[in-house]
Amino acid sequence: MNDNKDYQELNDMRDQLAKLKDMLNSERMITERVMRRTMTEKANKLLRRSIFFIVLALLFTPYMIWAMHFLGFNPIYGYAAAIFLVIAAITEWLTCKDLRDEYFSRYTIVEIAETMIRYKRMNIQWLYFSLPFLVVWGGSLGFEIWKSGDIAVGIGGAVGLIIGLAFGISSLVKAQRTATEIINATRDLKREE
Repeated sequence: MNDNKDYQELNDMRDQLAKLKDMLNSERMITERVMRRTMTEKANKLLRRSIFFIVLALLFTPYMIWAMHFLGFNPIYGYAAAIFLVIAAITEWLTCKDLRDEYFSRYTIVEIAETMIRYKRMNIQWLYFSLPFLVVWGGSLGFEIWKSGDIAVGIGGAVGLIIGLAFGISSLVKAQRTATEIINATRDLKREE
């Protein structure tokens, strides 16, 4: 009789353990779904940011050519800026092309982390190219403005440069932070597996 009772208790414990495992698996699946949704929303935010910068770069491309001509500067400055902006748009597209919903929902956790690491790396590599270009371009244009003696254009150019740099750096820092949050979320999910 006692063996029967022990056997019944053992079966009850097995059933409870099986139910607990099912609950944990269900909870893990729900957690992963919520985390994936959050990561996708953050990736969409990065994608919208990138699309904004692509459109902005393409809109400013003809404007830079026109502005240099209108202000009476050597047209090479306008063409150099236009080429830079086109390269910036292409680079931004290459950086963000894997952040779309359809890719992000199919990716494994490891692939999401790799995509975000690649995104961060490409942003930093662009910074290594763009800052020296802007220093050389802006410095030589500043020298031309100084030679011409047009103080109003010089002040306007300096203010525009400062505002543009502040906006660009702020946007880059926010994008890098968002990418890091997604990477950290993938690590958390990987730990739970």
